[in-house]
Amino acid sequence: MSGAREPSTYTFFAIFGVVLSTLVVPLPEELALLWAGWISHGNLPVVLASIAAFLGVMVGDAASYLLGRTVLPKFLETRLGKRMVNRKMRKWGEDFVKRHGFRAVLLGRFLVGLRGPVYLAIGAAKFSAAKFFAINAAVGAVEVSIVVGLGYYFGASKELAHDIKWICVIVAVVLGIALFVPLFVRRRFEGRPASA
Repeated sequence: MSGAREPSTYTFFAIFGVVLSTLVVPLPEELALLWAGWISHGNLPVVLASIAAFLGVMVGDAASYLLGRTVLPKFLETRLGKRMVNRKMRKWGEDFVKRHGFRAVLLGRFLVGLRGPVYLAIGAAKFSAAKFFAINAAVGAVEVSIVVGLGYYFGASKELAHDIKWICVIVAVVLGIALFVPLFVRRRFEGRPASA
């Protein structure tokens, strides 16, 4: 009996680890969630796969928020920090979080490729930890359930699993666009010299 449980245990911790690794590995969290559903097919009940993925998401998001709250403000006062994020941009971000905290957390949850930096900024703006964790957990539970469920559904059929490549292409395009948004925003706040 214990041998039958081992693959499930390994799968649970593998899902948790892979989803958590998106904190440092340049891989969209959504791809890890799709993979979690796919790999759980035949190895682990989808509910347990969703729980493992949810825990990975929450630990990663908490780390981003707490780093933003404790380390980021000190870093932004250094010479390198001031070069990376100018004061106008920082003030705009902090004001946005203060005015629209709920929306900022909600927006961060759905910004593929920018979630970590957004959560760092939310932490740096000293947004209430209790509110952040409550909003993020509620929205994250819905997102994780849907995306892991889709991965599980695709995993049930080899034909459907083949179609997942289109999801990967779409995510890659969105990620590519997301990489250029910060450059655009930074230029906007730094202000270009007027051309004569």
